[in-house]
Amino acid sequence: MEGDEFSAVSLFTLALDGFTHMDIHLSRAECMIRLGDVAQRNKDLLKALELWDTARPLFECSSQTKRVLDIDQRISSISDNIKEQHQNNLARLAELKVPVGSVEEVDSDAEEPELEEEQIELIAA
Repeated sequence: MEGDEFSAVSLFTLALDGFTHMDIHLSRAECMIRLGDVAQRNKDLLKALELWDTARPLFECSSQTKRVLDIDQRISSISDNIKEQHQNNLARLAELKVPVGSVEEVDSDAEEPELEEEQIELIAA
């Protein structure tokens, strides 16, 4: 990529389209791996997982067992990252001391309470 991520993504996407049209499994999978790596660097973990998961059977078709194991490791590391992020989010929510309990249903036909001028100014601020 040599520091030019935008061009790299454009070229990998173009190459992926061409290899898909020609039905060249191994090259398609390689492009997906690289695009997934870029997505991971940009914190788009779901896109990275999707690309790697799609590349996995293409490597299997091409008898690339090392590459399949590599993808499994990547997916596992992302899963671990997502679990860690989830734990951090739960810890942050606990720090906020959000009230626990059921939320009463809101009646869409109910009248909205009147706000005092002072409340409106506070909300606007």
